[in-house]
Amino acid sequence: MPRLVSKPLTDIAVRKAQPRKQRYDIYDAALRGFGLRVAISGTKTWFAMRRINGRMVRHTIGRYPELPLAEARKRAADAAQLMALGESLHASKSEFFKSILEEWFVRDQAKNRSAKKVRNALNKHALPAFQGKPLKAIRKADILRLIDRIVDSGAPIQANRVLAYLRRFFNWCVERDLISNNPTSGVKPPAREISRERVLSLDELKAVMDAATRMEYPWGQMVKLLVLTSQRLEEVAYAPWGEFDLERAEWSLPGARTKNSRPHLIHLSDAALDVIRELPTFEEQTWLFSTTGDGPVKGFSKAKTKIDQESGVTGWTFHDLRRTFATHATERLGVNPVVVDKILNHVSGAVTGVAAVYQRGQYLEQRKAAMSAWGDFLAGLRTTNVTSLRSGSR
Repeated sequence: MPRLVSKPLTDIAVRKAQPRKQRYDIYDAALRGFGLRVAISGTKTWFAMRRINGRMVRHTIGRYPELPLAEARKRAADAAQLMALGESLHASKSEFFKSILEEWFVRDQAKNRSAKKVRNALNKHALPAFQGKPLKAIRKADILRLIDRIVDSGAPIQANRVLAYLRRFFNWCVERDLISNNPTSGVKPPAREISRERVLSLDELKAVMDAATRMEYPWGQMVKLLVLTSQRLEEVAYAPWGEFDLERAEWSLPGARTKNSRPHLIHLSDAALDVIRELPTFEEQTWLFSTTGDGPVKGFSKAKTKIDQESGVTGWTFHDLRRTFATHATERLGVNPVVVDKILNHVSGAVTGVAAVYQRGQYLEQRKAAMSAWGDFLAGLRTTNVTSLRSGSR
């Protein structure tokens, strides 16, 4: 049974606890019934104990150091509360958060365009916090603790996202009668979000392109192709050689790799072709940009930090390059906004029916001319005084 102790457990005490000839328990003075079991093998396991109907019941919480002291103490308090309420802590695996979350990914999120982003966010933040809990044991206080932890780590916008994803998940659970109440109800997003309107100036665009030229493969060439094609980050970064026809100067994106699931044709300017032809090629490498040869590039945040340092331009994202193209192409090159939308592969309801069928080919020619003009504009930008471009006629 739990022993009365005078000192609370500390990180140092837990770390220094050594195995003995027999397993033993160390109890915590800060929370009655909470402790650490040290096995003969040295394995350290957190537990919570409570007397129920005259019998001591032990509940295993997790292992150290995977589960640190502070988090284990919080989970032990939750477990003790549930045991006091008479709720079972030995639910089947199918009733635990981890199993039901996986079922939600399969049944509800499979066709969601942002499914990968949702899975990555919840696996990173929610799963470590809740995977050892039965779904019914998750309370509003648990949600608040998780959101506060993400905010405290310096990622308030990510906290908003995780809260939104969890709200969607628990609503699905309520609809399927797995729980009666959504624990995210009443929890407000911790951060105010402002719609992005970032457009790189001509000076900034020139600085980014110059910095990309100084960077080594694959990051420098990837950034230049992002600017020259104005396509989405993952579409460029994960591009395989098989999508390119350099003789026809065309890049054919299949619907499986586009945001709107529609095939998309990108015309390649001479400048874009120069970047692609200068890329190193390796035997049996599928992708244009790879650091291992076994898969496309990763680690975009590090590349972004590097390009910021090299260029001196900050406060922008790779996605802002698309808005930058749209702004300068329409304002300085006179490209029709409808053509710009087609180049960016935006879905628009402005052109429908027979007109849409007729104008599809017409826009292809206009798109080709626009991308050629954009490539020439960028080439001139790097060799011309930017101030004169800003003050000159459009």
